[in-house]
Amino acid sequence: MTKTVTSTLTLSGRKFSKKELIGIQQTIKTFPNLSLTELAQTICEHLSWTTAQSRNKHNACLDALEKLEKLEKLGLVELPSKRSQKKRESKKVVWTEQSQAKPDIDSSLAELGSITLKVVTDKAEVTLWNEYVDRHHYLSYKHPIGAALKYFIMSDHPQPQVLGCLLFSASVWHLADRDQWIEWDKKDREKRLNLVINNNRFLIFPWINVPNLASKALALVTKQIRNDWQTAHGYRPVLIETFVDDSQYLGILLSGSELGMYR
Repeated sequence: MTKTVTSTLTLSGRKFSKKELIGIQQTIKTFPNLSLTELAQTICEHLSWTTAQSRNKHNACLDALEKLEKLEKLGLVELPSKRSQKKRESKKVVWTEQSQAKPDIDSSLAELGSITLKVVTDKAEVTLWNEYVDRHHYLSYKHPIGAALKYFIMSDHPQPQVLGCLLFSASVWHLADRDQWIEWDKKDREKRLNLVINNNRFLIFPWINVPNLASKALALVTKQIRNDWQTAHGYRPVLIETFVDDSQYLGILLSGSELGMYR
C-alpha cells in the first residue's frame, strides 16, 4: 500500500513539491503497464519538466525514477518492474578518406591567417567530426550524454581548412575538488550544475605543428561558447572544466604535434 507523501523531495537537480510527488504517485497508479522509459516521458509532460528549448528532460527523469526505487521500500511509490531490453550497441564510426592524415603543416600561427571556431550542426559535418575524433583522438569517439556542442577549429590561409576539433558537454555530477573550489553545497549543485560544462574532447590533428594554436583555440572558445550554447540549448553556462590524463600529458599547453591529442 502506498503511503501519503508528507514532504518535498529533490531528485536529479529538481525539487518536487508534495503536490507533484502525489501527482507522480497517481500517474504510476493510472498507467501501471508503462515501462520506466514511457513513464519518464509521461511524467515530464505532466510536470512540464523540460529544457530551455521545451524538450522533455527524459534522462533526468529516468535518473530520478532510479532514485525513487530506493523509496519503494518506504512505501512512497510503487514503480513498474524493469523490462529486459536488448543491450543497445553504439553505431560504429566508419573511417573514410576524408579523415586520413594530411601532409604536415609546420608554420607560425600568423601564417594560417584567421583562426575561427565553427559550430558543427550540419549532418555531414557532424559525421566528419565524429570520424576525425574517433580516428585521431586516443580516447576515440563516444556519444555525449545530454546537452553538447561540437566545434571545428578552422583557418583560412592559404585555403580554408580544419585543424582540429572541440567538444563540450554536460558536466559530471560529483567532483569534490570543483565543489570545494566553487564553495557550493549539495543543494546549490543540484540547482545549478547545468551551468557547468565539460571540455571532454580537444583534438589538434597530429599533422598540425603550429605553436600557440591550442592556446588560441581555447581563448576563442571561452569568448564565444556562452552565446553558442544559448543558441543551441537556451541558456548560458558560466564555468568550463576539463580533465587531463597526466599519464599521457603534462597538463600544459604545448605546440604542434607535442600537443597533438591533448585531451
